[in-house]
Amino acid sequence: MLESKARAYLEETARKFITLIPQSRLVVGLSGGADSTLVLLLACKMRKLNPKYHVVAVHCIHGLDADDPIWYEHCKELCKKVNADEFITPKLNIVYGNGRSPEEVSRAERYRALLENLQDGVLMLGHQADDEVENFLLSLKRGSGPEGLSGMSEIKTDRRGTIVRPLLNLHKREIEEIIKALGFDFVYDISNSYLKFERNFMRLKVLPLLRERFKGIDGAILRSSHLCALEHDLASRYIKPLYEKALTQFHGTCALDLREIDLEDESAAIFILRSFLKDAMSFNPEYACVLEALKFAHATHDNFAKLKLEGNLHLRRYLDYLLVVPDFVPPTLGVYPLKIGEILVLGDFEYSLEKCSIKYEAFPVTEDGVLLDFSYKGSMKLKPLSRNLSREIKKLFGEYKVPVWERSFMCLVKTKDNEDLALGNLFSTKKACLNGYCLKIVFKEKV
Repeated sequence: MLESKARAYLEETARKFITLIPQSRLVVGLSGGADSTLVLLLACKMRKLNPKYHVVAVHCIHGLDADDPIWYEHCKELCKKVNADEFITPKLNIVYGNGRSPEEVSRAERYRALLENLQDGVLMLGHQADDEVENFLLSLKRGSGPEGLSGMSEIKTDRRGTIVRPLLNLHKREIEEIIKALGFDFVYDISNSYLKFERNFMRLKVLPLLRERFKGIDGAILRSSHLCALEHDLASRYIKPLYEKALTQFHGTCALDLREIDLEDESAAIFILRSFLKDAMSFNPEYACVLEALKFAHATHDNFAKLKLEGNLHLRRYLDYLLVVPDFVPPTLGVYPLKIGEILVLGDFEYSLEKCSIKYEAFPVTEDGVLLDFSYKGSMKLKPLSRNLSREIKKLFGEYKVPVWERSFMCLVKTKDNEDLALGNLFSTKKACLNGYCLKIVFKEKV
């Protein structure tokens, strides 16, 4: 490729993305390979055309390969050459096993490190057309639906932030030709030749055979991927109002109201459940998992049943609601003192006292503070301030719709003289003074 043609491509593409990216911070995931090198050159060209842009190169150090220092030095010199504004080198903590492959863990750790440096900017990645073809075959192998087969978008904004993939219209060989024509070089990761990795097997064994037998197979796969994206987009727009109608809050947790879903419409029900699980877990659930969730939704009420998802997450049902909840360590049975201004850590929860003026939740607190009692019996009777009669705590839990798995971290709040003040953060049993308090319970999710 002529240098003039390569420079023309760089300028044309840079001008295109200048019109599409209002953010000023461009965070480039830089491995040192051909794809990420071209993305870095593109980001620097955007900065040259519009000085508002700030180019940040993030080179993740995996710590798994002897060539790590070579890639680091290459990326460091490259960033000096193109005058990148920042060069950041996070060291990844890659621990695999328990069903998680090195590929999966490395990918998750890379994204975590890259997104940590986003700071309201955009993340620019070097995925290209060959990656799209490989992703299609890998998704097909996994049994993915239209969303998994639909490939990647040039610009996508979700809960992670904005991710830009500017090279999706180029193949690897074209990218390498452009870089060489511009007078730059790149490193080659020897692990890209290891057939134990699924992507390498697809790239080095499967695709060459398909290309030899079926001329134009890459184009056909990309067309299929695009059609799947269109079909998924259409289905998403149809399902969105149905999903949003069923989505609700239950005790501060995002939940799905089964009464708002026609479970007999299997196509719609599966799409809604898949959307719910994806939002709760931040990644696409396996189809088998969605089918299990559908069976779970059809089942009769079982407050103790749970369906294991990924990690420490479970799908649970309470009354007519489905919730995704983490496993947690409840407080150990016992009685614990708590004073104003203190934070008491018990199991996976934090307990504190905060000002409250809500009539039926606030209770008086002296300088001595209160006692948190987790050793009460469910048969014990309490009289909520809003009620005229006492009732067993286990029945009050049902009345206040407290799921069975939440009851283990609910406590009796008492005075130092053992006088009942409240049941957890549900209700008080004594009239509050003007400076009333309530119990604040916070679940501390493990990082």
